[in-house]
Amino acid sequence: MRPGRAAPPRVSESIESRENRWLKRFRVGLSGEIFPHRFEFEETAGVEGARLVETALRSGVEVLAVLFSETGAQHISRLGPWIPAGARLLRTSDRLFASASGTETPQGIAALVRPRAGTFDDLLTGIPLVLLLAGVQDPGNVGTLVRTAEAFGASGIAACAAGAIGTANPYAPKALRASAGSALRVPIVRGISAPVLLAQLKVAGVRIYAACPEDVFDGGLDGAATRPFNPWEIDWRAPAALLVGNEGAGLPTALVRSADAIVRIPHTPRALDADATQTQREDSPRESLNAGVAGSILLYEAARQRGLG
Repeated sequence: MRPGRAAPPRVSESIESRENRWLKRFRVGLSGEIFPHRFEFEETAGVEGARLVETALRSGVEVLAVLFSETGAQHISRLGPWIPAGARLLRTSDRLFASASGTETPQGIAALVRPRAGTFDDLLTGIPLVLLLAGVQDPGNVGTLVRTAEAFGASGIAACAAGAIGTANPYAPKALRASAGSALRVPIVRGISAPVLLAQLKVAGVRIYAACPEDVFDGGLDGAATRPFNPWEIDWRAPAALLVGNEGAGLPTALVRSADAIVRIPHTPRALDADATQTQREDSPRESLNAGVAGSILLYEAARQRGLG
């Protein structure tokens, strides 16, 4: 039902105990708390706050339940028409809501949703522009990259491990907030190993570009002498995948060697004393950009070449 149409009154269920099963599910989804039987909740994600709940309701994902408190009741009249008939509508006190909330100042409204499971075919929609996250551990960086990927027209995202280093869950509370709900709309593939995914993309004709802060691979790619490319030297209009690695360790050598090219963002030299020699200036680059910023710059260049604006 669309907003603006008369909606039948919804009957809400009252939650009056911390031990309520639904409140426990919201507690896990909203705060990231480790629950003894977490496997029961792995397919769900919690979203909190009026704006993010509205985003979730309008995204088309499956909504299992909406929880509101006395404070959050003011949002129900506006959001009510978007709440699916099959979703549970739960009310509780501000105190109990705060016990499940993942924020310091709860707005009193949250939703429990089941995100779509992205597939490999989703990544290849149109002229593919795929963002591959390999060992990006910071949820804020993951959320930023997901939000940027949607803004700049990426066809999909893959969240993979880089060896023993996993990528933060895009549906975890901090990552979901950082993505401003984009994670609920953009196809995201999880649970596939990075080497397997790279091999599949190559078979599909997608060129893979490994984002590296500097050229540390003297042997180049596949044993050939290969210099890193500047972002504008790459033809992003063709099917492409951008490989972004861990914030500290970067990408494993094996993954970089599986790429078709290395791309890096040039920096201005670090500011030194006026009497510093030219050699000292050349040997003193600035610190590399973090994964969220670097990936966003490269995605912007891809969108620019593809006719952004």
